[in-house]
Amino acid sequence: MIIKESNLFKRDIIKLKTNLSNQIEKTLNLLKENEKHPSLNNKSINCKRADNLYSIRVNKQYRILYFKYDNYFELHRLLDHDKYDRLTKDC
Repeated sequence: MIIKESNLFKRDIIKLKTNLSNQIEKTLNLLKENEKHPSLNNKSINCKRADNLYSIRVNKQYRILYFKYDNYFELHRLLDHDKYDRLTKDC
C-alpha cells in the first residue's frame, strides 16, 4: 500500500519537540505490511464527516490519524493523546 502525507501531518512532525522519526518509520512500515498488526492498535474513528478515518499508535503518547482509500493511506495528523481525544470527540 502507498502512504501519502498531508500538509497537516508534515506540519505536526515539524512542531514535535521530541524526535520520533524512528518510531514513526517503524509504525508506518508495519502499516504498509499489515494494517491489522496488533502493535498498531488500529482503530476506526466514528466520524460524521469521514467514514474512512482511522488511527494507529506510534507510542504511548502519540497517535496518527489517517484516511484509508482503495489504493493508499493518507496520513492526516500526528497528535498526542489529549489532542487526539479532543479532535475525535468532536468529529
